[in-house]
Amino acid sequence: MKHTRRAFVVGATAFAAGGLARPAIVQAAEPLTIAYVPANAIHWLCDVLIEKPFLKEAGFVPQRGTMRSSTESIQQIVTGDVQFGSTQPEPLISAVQHGAKDVAAMTAPMNRPAWALNVTGDIKSPKDLKGKVIGVSALKNSEVWLTTRFLEQHGLKASDVDFIVVGTSPAKFSALTKGSIAGAVLFQPLATVAARQGLPVLANLGAIQEYSPTVYAVSKKWAAKNDSGKRLSGALRRAYTWMWDPKNRDESIAILEKYTKKEKSILVPIYEEYFVTDKIYSHGEISLAGFDEVLSAMAKEGDIKSPPPPASTFMLDPSLGGLATST
Repeated sequence: MKHTRRAFVVGATAFAAGGLARPAIVQAAEPLTIAYVPANAIHWLCDVLIEKPFLKEAGFVPQRGTMRSSTESIQQIVTGDVQFGSTQPEPLISAVQHGAKDVAAMTAPMNRPAWALNVTGDIKSPKDLKGKVIGVSALKNSEVWLTTRFLEQHGLKASDVDFIVVGTSPAKFSALTKGSIAGAVLFQPLATVAARQGLPVLANLGAIQEYSPTVYAVSKKWAAKNDSGKRLSGALRRAYTWMWDPKNRDESIAILEKYTKKEKSILVPIYEEYFVTDKIYSHGEISLAGFDEVLSAMAKEGDIKSPPPPASTFMLDPSLGGLATST
């Protein structure tokens, strides 16, 4: 069945037609801790949410939490230490399948990964990776599966390389520059920084197939209480709309520069890719088709039962502020 954006687009258009009016705050502001990695451009949205007034005007006091892995982010949502957390889909799916039914995906900044497989200078072709070590953030996630698909396209198998857990992009970047690993799946802008330092991009993993790389998750109970989910959803839509507006280009880039601590010359091409040429940043929607691809991969690996449940199983209901597309 084909998945569409229609339901989301209609809602977003109606919202935009209202002139992005500031919502009335009907209660005392409550804390909203966001778990994400500021070094990664995919989380541009979170930087904007913290810098701009959208959350404050929705009745929240935003603050940045720490995040060392997607699994940790899910754990923090379960315990209530984090209200809005970034995660790759696999840890979320695994958590729900093992009983954490209260956790759900609310929105996605992208629906195909802007990830690169950067390698050391001695790697000239995919076959040169045989017997080498590739750094990833986890062994059971999209980084490994998409890299494996790339290797298979070039006659190699997953067993021909060694995947090791290094951590988030900054840790992977550090290990790659030191030569501790031969390759690493890097997010922007570190993929560009690495390439400029003689660690070329061997593969653009986002070109392999439609695949949901990252979602933001919340607790359903939290979303239901005090209309927190609906209020957050409104702030998210305002933030996405603001980022897509060309008038905000320079300020948006300046915000990313502040949080990634990377120079403007590196970030401008990323803005162009995300919002002008490839237009891979989302308007908030979660592609159910891309999420289904993750579920299919997990079932194929034996990590969940086959046939896998539908993507909608893991989505926050629209009545609570969820922004997943309809089928």
